[in-house]
Amino acid sequence: MSLTSFIKDADMTKLATTKQKPKNTAKNSPAGQFQLLWEKIEKQKTRLVGQEKRVRKIVDRFNAEILPLEREQARTQYQLIERLLTFFSRKSLTQWQRDDLFHWIQDELGMLSTNPFIEDGLNPSQLLIRAEELLKQFYPQPEAPALSQSERETIRGDLYRELGLEIDDEEIDLFINSPAEFMQRMMEKMQANDQDWPEEDHDQRDECFGDEEKSPVDGQAAGKTLFQRLYKQLAKKLHPDLEQDATLKAVRHEQMQQLQAARQDNDIYTLIELHRQHLDTDALGQLKQQELDDINALLRRQLRALERQYDQVFMKDSMESTIWNRFRNVGRISSDQNFAEHTQALKADIKRNNKLLEQLKTLKDLKQLQEDRIYG
Repeated sequence: MSLTSFIKDADMTKLATTKQKPKNTAKNSPAGQFQLLWEKIEKQKTRLVGQEKRVRKIVDRFNAEILPLEREQARTQYQLIERLLTFFSRKSLTQWQRDDLFHWIQDELGMLSTNPFIEDGLNPSQLLIRAEELLKQFYPQPEAPALSQSERETIRGDLYRELGLEIDDEEIDLFINSPAEFMQRMMEKMQANDQDWPEEDHDQRDECFGDEEKSPVDGQAAGKTLFQRLYKQLAKKLHPDLEQDATLKAVRHEQMQQLQAARQDNDIYTLIELHRQHLDTDALGQLKQQELDDINALLRRQLRALERQYDQVFMKDSMESTIWNRFRNVGRISSDQNFAEHTQALKADIKRNNKLLEQLKTLKDLKQLQEDRIYG
């Protein structure tokens, strides 16, 4: 007999003593709510599994087909910028030629800086700093007036909101006088902070939710006692030390890991599933209405978390989410078409970069290319 049947039986005693109500109110009873929530969680878990498979398929295909081209495109563009920078300080350049070269380098640097697939060993920040130094040399700017304290605090606040980092006065000066070097230092600082960031505490994270997001049962309120009781019953049953056979002991170990993960995540769905698999489910049939309400509150919370998890793949600032959103089926455009178009564009960029590298051997070559760029 299923857990739902037991819960329905437990609820029937109370329903039998109440005044007869229309049939359509049954789904609003605690047992009806449990059944509805349970089915929704099952569907959402199935939906998440399907989504994970689709994302994994797209990402694996990207890594096999696109990533090598992305890296080659970045590498050839990096080499082209290096080549262009070698011509910038040549004295025979006219003013318009130097201006055009500067804008050309800027355009290439802008594209390279936003490329997330640059290989290790290529440092776009170094190219930005070199370009900045040449800019100061050939386009000197009047010395900026000293910043007032209020202006410093404004910059400090703006950068904290943008980057989440606290910066000192020296770094503010660097931001004003050398933006490229400032960004390189901030990237190093953020990477160091990521490595030192403590593991998120679930209780502290829950405090960040508003009243509408927080469930009445969050592991600290009414459902905690019931959750702990079900957990302890299962822990006594599944503990590996109670099993002598080595093979069965390994199975018990995996089950205990699953149980502990369920407790860590407040996963009442998995907890009840394990309880139903390994214990006499009649014990769950004796639930009081308050306990069933507590379970339903936990299930509602878990359903919302699963729904957010599904939506996050479209919104997360991660490489996998970026790849998924770029190459998944959208409307009438298939993944195959997205892959084919992007592959074609990358190959065209690589061909163009390699051609320019072949053509840009001397200053005379550069001047001819500039003429071609302007007059076509």
